Amino acid sequence: MDKPDTQTEEGRADSNGIGNIGRRGMLKAAGGTALAIALAGCSDVLLGDDEEVVDVADVPDEPVEAGLQTFTEGPASVLGLQAQFGAEEAVRRINDAGGVAGREIELDVVEEGDSWIENYSRFVDDGKEVTFGPISSGGHLDLVGEVEAQGVVNIATDGTVTRMFEEELDDPTYAFRFQNHDVMEAASAALTAIEQLGADEIDTYANINPDYAFGQDEREIFNATIEQLTDAEEVYSGFPELATDDMSTHVTSVVSEEPDVLFTSCWGGDATLLLSQGQDQGMMDATDIIVGPVLYGSANDFSSGDIEGNIWSGSRNFYWDFPDSDRWSPGRELFDAAQEAEDTIPTAHYMSGYGAVTCWATAVEGLVDMLGGWPEQEQIAAALEGHGFYTPAGYHVMAEDHQCYSNAHFGRLTWNDEMDIPVIEEMTIRDPREVSPPPGEISVEWIESWS
Repeated sequence: MDKPDTQTEEGRADSNGIGNIGRRGMLKAAGGTALAIALAGCSDVLLGDDEEVVDVADVPDEPVEAGLQTFTEGPASVLGLQAQFGAEEAVRRINDAGGVAGREIELDVVEEGDSWIENYSRFVDDGKEVTFGPISSGGHLDLVGEVEAQGVVNIATDGTVTRMFEEELDDPTYAFRFQNHDVMEAASAALTAIEQLGADEIDTYANINPDYAFGQDEREIFNATIEQLTDAEEVYSGFPELATDDMSTHVTSVVSEEPDVLFTSCWGGDATLLLSQGQDQGMMDATDIIVGPVLYGSANDFSSGDIEGNIWSGSRNFYWDFPDSDRWSPGRELFDAAQEAEDTIPTAHYMSGYGAVTCWATAVEGLVDMLGGWPEQEQIAAALEGHGFYTPAGYHVMAEDHQCYSNAHFGRLTWNDEMDIPVIEEMTIRDPREVSPPPGEISVEWIESWS
């Protein structure tokens, strides 16, 4: 099937879903409220003394109590703390802009661990009006049934397993997900490898993926894509345990097989361990290209020596320096805010927390304005379906299937000596229509229909 053209650094006129409407037009489309503008990252453009928050009599006086569960400790905190920092930055901007219809947000953050259902139930028992998280795909699969039973809107920051809204929960009411799902990044990884090497030059490929729903899902999507578009065969597939302390067996196997492409969805501490041990054992020389959808999620833990070689990383729906600040300043402004507040490089998981909060807040403020009062949970859930909103990552749409969509990013992982941080260069972004099936279709079946 024909797929839309990829947008690159040189040709990205619509790289944030804005087209040619211009910045002021974008802000008008964002809703024009102080809240929507601040969360889009452009408060310096339009906010002034004449801006007012929604003033409605039938709105509670007390703050909105919200809950976030994420990984705050251990190897997974490489991603989990990013989600926390992003959510907290969104809350700061909301409260600085006058709150949601005048109500500030108080965010309660708890350790995710493996207590997804217990955390959510405790939030509900404590009177939380909205909950966010989790990070884990397996945790999200476990949680969604409880969310539907209890009826308090939850917007997962990540938990990106593809089959969530394709098979496990095909008609959700209260469960939503902000971050792009697995098919978008795994398919992008395969397309990137093909673009860099050429389909005729890829005969073999290997996999190293975490041994749970996310890693299994990513491998399935990557394999389906690369086998549909090349004649390559898989020569190795390894599934290290999550938070393992040794990747050497898998690295040795890849070095022995010398595949043309290595795909890995390892993340957090597993990603840094894999690349570090890979450097020591010659893995980068044994394969022509390494593609990893979430490698840049570990940006704050990498050293320059970890990422030497032909390594390409996804960055889900956000990379702070794309487009560059001359064309789209909100991304760099969010980078500066993250540096100032937490001394951290904001990754796509930072945007996971930021975007989940933004999605809910902008939908609710618009609903209050329309209803003339504070909405019920069922009304909020209905308003979220089809809701479009802006963040510093550009434009996002929460589709009717409760999966949020925005562009997928992939580029070369390298080190910036001047800034002394890892960066992504030669960025390519893909429209969701290129790497995600139409609503109602199964991802693998859709990929297998490509010609």
